[in-house]
Amino acid sequence: MALFERIDHDLAASRRERDATRLSTLGLLKSEVVRATKEPGAGAADDGLVLRVLRKEVKRREEAARVYETAGRAEAARQEEAEAEVLRGYLPAELDEAELEREVRAAIEEVRPQGPRDFGAVMRAATGRLAGRVEGGRIAAAARRLLGS
Repeated sequence: MALFERIDHDLAASRRERDATRLSTLGLLKSEVVRATKEPGAGAADDGLVLRVLRKEVKRREEAARVYETAGRAEAARQEEAEAEVLRGYLPAELDEAELEREVRAAIEEVRPQGPRDFGAVMRAATGRLAGRVEGGRIAAAARRLLGS
């Protein structure tokens, strides 16, 4: 089952179960995915697009929870964190550091960079290998560490 279909199915189930947090979170996620498909060059709601939207929404909830926490609004922070947890359930498990480093090393061997200035080429290769499984910031950090820049 495609990820978008799974989200749609779970949305209907949360409606039947009257799970308000899950219902509102998945409803918003579905509308964000539909909106993302209408952007120029986006195409259909394939798993890659849904994962990008999911990551963006999780990050948005985490940032909002931090802001609410610093503003002394603990209840709002808990709500944002609960929504982020619902969304994290749809993300694939991320690679650990050893697996990430192994994949980035393979990308470096593939590109054979002449030094730190070829960082962009390494990132393109590594991102192609790891798309959807690891956040871009972690890939960049590993590539910088391995390239010695």
